Amino acid sequence: MKKIGFIGLGRMGFPMAENLLKMAGNLTVCRRPAAKSAALEEKGAVIACSNRELAEKCEIIGLSLPGPAEVGSVVPELIESAAEGTVLLDFSTVSPKLSREMADQAAAKGVVYIDIPVSGGPAGAAGGKLSLMIGASEAEFTNLGLKPYTDTIGDKYFFMDGRGNGSAIKIINNYMAFAAQAINGEALAMADALGISTEAFYEVTTKSSGNNMILNAKMAKIKTGNYEPGFALDLVVKDLELGRQLCQDEQIPNFTLNTALQLYRVAQSQGCGKEDSSAVIRVIREMEKGNRA
Repeated sequence: MKKIGFIGLGRMGFPMAENLLKMAGNLTVCRRPAAKSAALEEKGAVIACSNRELAEKCEIIGLSLPGPAEVGSVVPELIESAAEGTVLLDFSTVSPKLSREMADQAAAKGVVYIDIPVSGGPAGAAGGKLSLMIGASEAEFTNLGLKPYTDTIGDKYFFMDGRGNGSAIKIINNYMAFAAQAINGEALAMADALGISTEAFYEVTTKSSGNNMILNAKMAKIKTGNYEPGFALDLVVKDLELGRQLCQDEQIPNFTLNTALQLYRVAQSQGCGKEDSSAVIRVIREMEKGNRA
């Protein structure tokens, strides 16, 4: 087994790193966050003092970082310190443009950078059941011998061939999901205004043509009012901003994305950023109630 490193031990990154440790029998992580790195150390992981030290020790490095700023800061540091042939697997959600820039920088140093954003949430990460959207061809991925490692992370592979295309399809997918959630919120507000109960709304829509995946995924949160984050609303705004920038860069018209983004920004401005993405539905329903008061 190759020497594995992992940077970014958040809600997604920690279970991914934990599964890699179980599979490979070796893992190097950085000290932050202290509690999570310590938990992995107890299971056999090695703690590196810095990203540079980690890069010097590892042959495959996974990253699960919050966004473009972190990737743009950490990845060049790794590229500078890594040996030729090191593979960087970036599971973060960033722009296709940034992914391509990082790949070009890496290639100039003999390092391989592949954008491989994931979907499936913390539960999928814990179970190794994530969807992997890979900015590389299947042939390249196989030749690099990466599948035994990524099999511990996901079970659904989508090879998008070119660098940046994994990031692009992830942004498109997230736009679709979060725009649908905003529509679900407006639909619930319509039901509220007409005196249709939340239970009746879900009974009909989840068994009819209005059904969608995120409607089902967030139903329990809406019914109970428990907005503990699975995917934080702040991250939705970040991802929709990436989608907006992608459309601007490529001169692609998109009206729905901008509308959805504004609704999530309203929710963010009301202090919901750290709550689950579905908190936008509560905000939309309260806005409608306020309009009718």
